[in-house]
Amino acid sequence: MPAAKKQTYHHGDLRSALVGLALDRVRKGGAESFSLREAARDAGVTSGAAYKHFADKDELLAAVAAEALTLLAQRSLKATSGLKGKARLHASAMAYIDFAAAEPRLFRLAFSRFGSDGTTEKDGVPAAFTQLRHAVAELQDDTAKPVDPDALALAWAVAHGIASLISDGMWKKNDPRVAAALRLSFKGIAPAK
Repeated sequence: MPAAKKQTYHHGDLRSALVGLALDRVRKGGAESFSLREAARDAGVTSGAAYKHFADKDELLAAVAAEALTLLAQRSLKATSGLKGKARLHASAMAYIDFAAAEPRLFRLAFSRFGSDGTTEKDGVPAAFTQLRHAVAELQDDTAKPVDPDALALAWAVAHGIASLISDGMWKKNDPRVAAALRLSFKGIAPAK
């Protein structure tokens, strides 16, 4: 009886498949939970095929971090749609916080050495940081002027700080300190007129 012929497996878009598998692995166990070889095996290809798309695991993690930042940007865009002023600023900050609560490992990876500066637009969706900057700019007395860098720094530090506390398990999303921190810090960004 002749030996069964081994079938080869070809991906239409192996790079995307590897990023998707790695994204799932990071969600479940963190960035340390797999190797590039394991991702290749899970995709049904040889490790050599995976190395044609990514030089090493760090490069794959950078692609996953970019995808995580895109997910955050999409969440922010949806949360702020149709809002203006303080409501938009609050929704933009809450998008960071909600993402960190829902995807703590992806949040940490996105803002690690593997992530970018968080300002890159993808597929017409402005980065979450860019959306936050626009929300802060709307609250200025003269919206034609460049955004106040101090107000933007405060908004981002608070949103990101709360999100980090949540992704690290120090706070819960519904912790009363979340609302207090947002209220007190945003008072300085958008004082009552």
